[in-house]
Amino acid sequence: MSAFEKTPAQPEDGQQIIGEFPCTQTQLRCWILNQLNPGNPGLNVAVRWEIRGNFKAATLEAAFRKIIQRHEVLRTRIVEKDGRPYQQVVDSVDFKMPVIDLRNMPPETRKSRVPSIGEETARVPFDLSKAGLFRVTLLMMENDVGVLLITAHQSCFDGWSIRVLGRELGEIASAIDAGRQPDVPELALQYGDYALWQTEYLASYGFETESTFWREKLTDAPYFEVSPDRPRGPVKTTSADLISVLQPMDFGDKIDAAARKARVSLYSYGTAVISAMLQRLTGENCVLFGSNVAGREDTDLENLIGVFINTLVLKYDMGGDPTFAEHIRSSNEMLEGVLNHQRMPFNELVGMINPPRDPSRNPLISVNFNLSKAFLEDRRYGEFELISAPSQSPGVIYDLSFMMVGRPSGWRMSIEYNTDLFDKETIELFLRYWKETYDAVLANPDMPLSALTVPRRGAAPVAVHRFDPHDVEGVLRAHPSVGEAAVVSGGGQIGSQAFVVPSPSCEDALDRLPAILMRHLEAHVPGDKLPKEISVLMRLPKSADGSIDRSAVRLPASAPAKAVQAVATGGAAMKADPEKMAAVAALWKQILNVPAVTPESDFFALGGHSLLALRMLAAVREKFNEKPNLELLFREPTLERFTASVFGVSTAPVKAEVQAPENPWEMITCKPGTGTEAVYTLNHPFLYYRLASELPETVAVYNVNMFNARLDDALDSKSFEEIAALAIDAMQIPPQVTSVSIVGLCVNGVLAFEIARQLREAGKNVQFTAMIDAWAPGYFRSQPKFRQKRWTIERRVKRSIYFTQKVLGGRMPVIDYLKEFNVTLGLLRLFGVRKGEYSPEEVANEAVTGLLVRASRQYKPAQTQDPSIVFLRSQAHHPRARKLRFGWGEAVAKDTACVDLSGWHEDSLSSDGIRELASAISRKLQSADQK
Repeated sequence: MSAFEKTPAQPEDGQQIIGEFPCTQTQLRCWILNQLNPGNPGLNVAVRWEIRGNFKAATLEAAFRKIIQRHEVLRTRIVEKDGRPYQQVVDSVDFKMPVIDLRNMPPETRKSRVPSIGEETARVPFDLSKAGLFRVTLLMMENDVGVLLITAHQSCFDGWSIRVLGRELGEIASAIDAGRQPDVPELALQYGDYALWQTEYLASYGFETESTFWREKLTDAPYFEVSPDRPRGPVKTTSADLISVLQPMDFGDKIDAAARKARVSLYSYGTAVISAMLQRLTGENCVLFGSNVAGREDTDLENLIGVFINTLVLKYDMGGDPTFAEHIRSSNEMLEGVLNHQRMPFNELVGMINPPRDPSRNPLISVNFNLSKAFLEDRRYGEFELISAPSQSPGVIYDLSFMMVGRPSGWRMSIEYNTDLFDKETIELFLRYWKETYDAVLANPDMPLSALTVPRRGAAPVAVHRFDPHDVEGVLRAHPSVGEAAVVSGGGQIGSQAFVVPSPSCEDALDRLPAILMRHLEAHVPGDKLPKEISVLMRLPKSADGSIDRSAVRLPASAPAKAVQAVATGGAAMKADPEKMAAVAALWKQILNVPAVTPESDFFALGGHSLLALRMLAAVREKFNEKPNLELLFREPTLERFTASVFGVSTAPVKAEVQAPENPWEMITCKPGTGTEAVYTLNHPFLYYRLASELPETVAVYNVNMFNARLDDALDSKSFEEIAALAIDAMQIPPQVTSVSIVGLCVNGVLAFEIARQLREAGKNVQFTAMIDAWAPGYFRSQPKFRQKRWTIERRVKRSIYFTQKVLGGRMPVIDYLKEFNVTLGLLRLFGVRKGEYSPEEVANEAVTGLLVRASRQYKPAQTQDPSIVFLRSQAHHPRARKLRFGWGEAVAKDTACVDLSGWHEDSLSSDGIRELASAISRKLQSADQK
């Protein structure tokens, strides 16, 4: 295998880079689409196979491991250097195949779980910077029946790869069981070799010939699309569904005979049918759609796993009123010309034609069509057989994708569609019409196209729809991280408020979920209909009939307005800082190789394309430490508007600013509650969010945290008491709440004590204060040196034992274990292991904790013998802490209770620890109510 250029820093987990190559054009397109929408599920390839007979999960996993070692592309990651992506191959990846046992479920439940699990696994995003963009899950249905759910990223896998993977899996697994060597072909090439060939080809004379053909074919071609049911949002979305129909067994014989009679291939016949249908459906005489070709013209590529697929643009000029037979002939002539020039990569085609960019649409094509036999051959390998099955639709790239797949069970016609644009009923109508078009032309190939009956659709979309709260709820529920949603109007300054319950498959951080969902709404809902805020709850109150009881949802109190500067959008005039604009203009001139750039210059009109855009954005990031993305450039492609958007400068009319002191605390609603009691947790929102579901419906649960605060010198100079007062302001205690409880871990427990004191002084009823592992400030330092040393050694030994037992028991990843100790953490960073770096959440937690610890050193707790305190002790602290009352002395009552929690410090707030905490809180609330 040939290396390409130099090898950069090693990837994580000690993997060794064994080669680096340019990305192929399809990989480059995947990279660009991923830049526009990181983790784009539309780029996931989902495959489902049934396996029947005598098979072992361990054997299948071992077979997949051998396949991954055979094919370098399955050990590849994509990294960026100077705005350009490269593929890097590592020596090995740690592949594991999860097994989900459904055998104990009733047959009906078992069968229904397969699609839902398949959809969940298919939508999980890939990180392109991590090698091994391939995963498999085995569902055990019966002792001799299983389902293999395979998900691969499109940058390393295509439809033909399914066939290669199936053949090698069956042969290698059966060989392992039989104790023989597998009979698989030697691989003359690897995917990186193909990438090098393609790079050379793009610089050759042959490519120039291809370019001439495509310029003549597509220059000034109109953009073709099927009118959607709903208006597009400002950016493209990937929400997907797929509807299919299985044709009768004799359908295959009919289309085979019709294609032979017309002397065209089955594929050519299919393109003629779909183009005729689309022409009649839209009334457009110029029909364009995409279609995929395998791209494996060399026989040495046939046995490789990889992405060789290329998207061709098929353009049909359908003026007049030809018969279908005449249309087939002209269609086939056009198709032959396209197939003779199929080496033009779609990404290069877009750059060459350079159509106007629209972040809500794909360039050149909005519709795709494919026709093929099933890639996996149903066949027996040793004591088991592999059978192809319809796969999931994790996300869409196109508005509409029409697919025909031939299997032994018959031909299946499917339409994959963007659910943000089309209703299910519309797609069902399209599917019926497609089938009826086939029936009509098979029965009478000499019929004029005008004789095809056009189906009636609902009203076409208008520029602006009327939205009510239920529409907003529907858009929220369509997001994969949302299980339930409710929108409640508060009127006046409060406005409408949205409340969501995370879905079981939610992987977004809960404190960031409101911002993620607000961006999702902005892409689909008119600005004047957006809710003012989004709150995350663990459950919504329900009426007796199971519907959401909106009257029981508590709206948050109106918060003081923060200082806001209006920024011009849409058609408003935007004026960038002249110096910044001159610097950006210099970058544009260099990257685009143009003599001059004016404020009105359009990046794409100057010859820019997606790859050049990536280079320019990387240069802006490096020079200015700003992070614009492709979506911004598509939305604001002129120099002045792009610069103004990046640096936030506007001369649009600015409304008078409403000045208010900035509060570093913000509040998250975990559960609104239906009663008069509220629990406020401090920081650590990820640890406390489960608490809401463990407490009674009547109890509201909130979290106030500083993780998005600007931790500057002004905040660092505030006293502990001042920080507590700001937290109280952020709590926005609703008037219906008559009793409050505070919960804090470590130094946040100390803060909880001070917050409770100030609330009582303000006349609030504080029922209890839960302080977890919270020693009194200064107590440890007040102990003799020998005692401090003994306690420190004691704690370190216990900590090492605890986490070692955890990692050996498989309850903790090794990399997380190594991060728990300063020495190993330092080594991870020294050797450039990326996972050795703290995550943004860990960095924020460390910064906030450091701020509070510094402030607490000057804090002197009031000696009030507070009777509301409850101590909670994790395994991080010796049982003596209970007797010492964590060093709080006269500040707490002498009979203060101490509850033991399982786990080490933050670990103690896992699912079991949260239940123990909730039980302690419930007991305290009940005893207070009885009094």
